[in-house]
Parts: sequence; C-alpha cells; structure tokens
Amino acid sequence: MTGSVRQHCVSPRSPMSTIQQSLDEFDTRHEVVPARVFERYLWTNPEVCSECFARIRTEHELTVDDWGNTVTELDRFGSGIQGYDNVNGGGVYLPRTFCEDCGGRGHADPKTDSKLQATRRATQIAARLDERNIPVDGPALRRAVRKLKAKPELEALDREIYERATKIAVRRAQS
Repeated sequence: MTGSVRQHCVSPRSPMSTIQQSLDEFDTRHEVVPARVFERYLWTNPEVCSECFARIRTEHELTVDDWGNTVTELDRFGSGIQGYDNVNGGGVYLPRTFCEDCGGRGHADPKTDSKLQATRRATQIAARLDERNIPVDGPALRRAVRKLKAKPELEALDREIYERATKIAVRRAQS
C-alpha cells in the first residue's frame, strides 16, 4: 500500500468535527484563561515584539481563489520597520521586520531588563491585551512586575516575571 494516503473526512455538522476554530471564535465563547494569556497573545504572537511588546505587524486574510480559500499575511505596522539580517551567517542578508522601539528582531534579547524597563514594558503588555479586548488591571500589572523584579531569585528571569505578572493582572481584572 505504498504511495496511498487514507483520509477520514467528518462533516462539519457532526459532533466529531475536526474543524479547528480560530482563537477569536474560541475567545468569544469561553472565558480567557489568565495562566495562558501571556504565552498565547504576547510571547508567541508574531504581531508583537517579544522584547518590548510593541506592535510590529498586523495580520490580515486574503482570498486567493474562487473557492474562498484564504491566506493569512503579516504586514509591518506600528513600530515594525524593514531591515536586513544575516540569517544563517552565510553572507546573505534577507529582509526582516525589526522593532523601531527597541531595535529587536521581534524576539527577546537575552540581556535582562532593568526594573524601569520592565515597568515600561508592563504598560506595553497592558496596551496589547487591551487591543484584544482582554481585561487587564494595568496598575496591578506594573506593581507585580516591580515586586517580582525586586526578588533576587527572579530578577534575571524576565519572561517568567512578565508571565506571572500578566496572570495576576488578568485574574484581578476578571474578579
């Protein structure tokens, strides 16, 4: 049976449908889970710089054929600017999106943020969540970042600090 592929198709109306819903459809039906907000909407979001949390891209869908098939594209937006990066170290420079605010390539820098930088970035986190209509207590977020950043055992763990602070602030806004 080499070369053949078996597919199991399920009707969209069937209770065992395998059609995956978009995050937006899911969020309108279910509550936002505070423990997953940072990872889902900020850290792994290609629209947001993972260093300073500025908006660097915007996503839109294009219909590509007569059957309604769509493709999702990302365009530079807000703080996103075009630059060139030696991606593989082989001397070939490819266009990339860089963040105008922090100079990053959209992913986090390994250097630790200062307490002042971290507090400013908490403000950006609150702004990104507000754009998604996710309730967040901004002052509680900044306060949590400052307190967590002051702990010697956590001060170098920026991602964990932002994640914990976001969870606290979203949970507080929901109560």
